[in-house]
Amino acid sequence: MTIEIVILAGGSGKRMLSGRPKVLHTLGGRPLLHHIIESSATIRPEKINIVVGSKTKDSIVEEVSKYPLNMTNPNTKIAWITQPLPEGTGQAACLGIENIPDDTTVIVLNGDMPLIKPDTIAQTAEVSDNLNMVTCNIDNPKSYGRIQRNKNNKITGVIEDLDATNKQKNILEVNANCFGAKAAWLKKWLSNLTAENAMKEYYLPDIVAMAAADGHEIQSIQPTEPQEILGANNQVELANIERIYQIRVATQLMREGVNIMDPTRFDMRGILKHGLDCRIDINVILEGKVRIGQNVTIGANTIIRNSVIGNNTVILENSMIENSMVGSHCTIGPYARVRPISLIGDHAKIGNFVEVKESLIDRETKASHLSYIGNARIGRNVNIGAGVITANYDGSGKHKTTVQDNVFIGCDSQLVAPLNIGEGATIGAGSSITRDIDSGTLVLTRAQRTTFPNWQRGKEQKT
Repeated sequence: MTIEIVILAGGSGKRMLSGRPKVLHTLGGRPLLHHIIESSATIRPEKINIVVGSKTKDSIVEEVSKYPLNMTNPNTKIAWITQPLPEGTGQAACLGIENIPDDTTVIVLNGDMPLIKPDTIAQTAEVSDNLNMVTCNIDNPKSYGRIQRNKNNKITGVIEDLDATNKQKNILEVNANCFGAKAAWLKKWLSNLTAENAMKEYYLPDIVAMAAADGHEIQSIQPTEPQEILGANNQVELANIERIYQIRVATQLMREGVNIMDPTRFDMRGILKHGLDCRIDINVILEGKVRIGQNVTIGANTIIRNSVIGNNTVILENSMIENSMVGSHCTIGPYARVRPISLIGDHAKIGNFVEVKESLIDRETKASHLSYIGNARIGRNVNIGAGVITANYDGSGKHKTTVQDNVFIGCDSQLVAPLNIGEGATIGAGSSITRDIDSGTLVLTRAQRTTFPNWQRGKEQKT
């Protein structure tokens, strides 16, 4: 059975009160459209046809291409189809199936329904000569189209909320706008749509009444969770599905053995690969591709972005790690910041209010507090005292600092790059180092102390 997907992504999302197309608003750090593409790809379709508006096509294609797609079949083709004028979901679907062979099974989905599960899409694809549609009973149907059934409980049509009578608005079974049928039948029904309704648009759900009139059985596909059919028409609804999504992700991670302290205060905005016995405290945000080893602890209010964390490492509270690698048995934080292109070796410590940028810090080295290390290569077993900074920027360019193994750098010292400090050297507290230091030497650059006995400060003049 050949399957093709048609995703309707032409809506401008006016109720979002935003300049960006609705399907580019994000869920879990990725566009809404991205989620529906991945979910529909799990049934291994021949092609995914995405219908977009003429004014938004370029921005949608560009934005979606920034995020790698997790495709079940990497050979699945994606076709972009332009809807010249916004004349309704029926017109968009008609454009989407125009070039699909008649004997192909077609699934039509909304691009702003990111919570729908692959199993629901797969069931919708199980068509013969019938029309499959996803329906769901919800307590507050709001703006959803209501399902109409006859006395034999067979589905006969869909009435949109704006066109419904008060009695029809009391119907709790709603249309999710997800349909499955053979392409030949869809082409026939869609070509006969009219815009005789309150919105003067071509409604996709009107094909239900046509299918029933042609004697086709209308099969209702029920999602396992009512939340699957939720869309995002405004910022409030977007926030609602964001939290549903995050709890879904957290629940799956907990089933895989991750100890998440409070799934309602966890945000996964990418992909996490993890080892055993990992613990994540509240308000942690993981972005992009994150990999953590075994027995890793991540403290509250921490952000980790596109980074790798080794086994048995502890990330303490209020820390940030981005585009970097942290080794095993390390301690990071609290209030530490590891900026991009940094590599922290095993058993190292990056303490409170320490910032590292574009630097290699080798194993067993400690920078416990209040330091800045930028564009540096720090060797093994180096002690970096409080208040130490690498002065790597001269106003026009960055320069490198190299510190060999077993160096001791006293508190409140400045290392003015370019600079090389030899193995085993010692730098006394309060020193400003501007020239290379040989191995095994002690360097002090403190000014000579001057004392003025019985010194009296001037008194403040009152005004």
